[in-house]
Amino acid sequence: MANKGIEFNRAAFLAGSVAALSVAVPQAAESAAPAGPGIAPDDGLKLLVAGNQRFVANDFPQTNALAEKRELLKESQAPFAALLSCADSRVIPEFIFIQGIGQLFVTRVAGNYPDNLVIGSLEYAIENLGTRLIVVLGHENCGAVKAVYSAIESKTPLPTHLNAIEELIAPGIESVVHARGSMREAVEANVRAAAARLRATPPFLATAVESGHVRVVGAVYMLGSGAVHFMD
Repeated sequence: MANKGIEFNRAAFLAGSVAALSVAVPQAAESAAPAGPGIAPDDGLKLLVAGNQRFVANDFPQTNALAEKRELLKESQAPFAALLSCADSRVIPEFIFIQGIGQLFVTRVAGNYPDNLVIGSLEYAIENLGTRLIVVLGHENCGAVKAVYSAIESKTPLPTHLNAIEELIAPGIESVVHARGSMREAVEANVRAAAARLRATPPFLATAVESGHVRVVGAVYMLGSGAVHFMD
């Protein structure tokens, strides 16, 4: 396995089988890096939608052979989607979309808004791992968005370090705050602003999105029902 890469069974993925959605046993390949363009963005999105439907229905597949999967993936990876989600302890992308080891490349930060480190991480997934889909995953009752909303409303900046979150989120939700919009509207506005920044980040991401090689979508996770609402 020392010089072997990983090639995922895309047919099984697209069939939406239990094995594909939960444990996806990959096969060894000759190259050290993932070959080809990776799973198409629209197909990757279908996998996430199908997985979330199972999560909402509490339809969890049996998870087994984890040691075998760890061994197969120890030299390489080819996640079909990259996620930028909130660091909230209730938001666990692998559970929400019922995906297993090696299937999602996840970055998490309070407020799910990308700074340069997050952008660099996502670019790494696209350029080096073959990932072609990025999902910005916000969630209802987001504490970070609430804090920034209140700071704008009261004109009282957040304290040191938390103000770094405010600087990122505030421009995207200011219009909602001034219109006295709901917290759901603020969460959605933040997701749209985050996705827009990723789509427009030069030179790599903007070019990849413009060419259609990469797709960036926004989504909001509902804490009570477990459902994810996607938005373009």
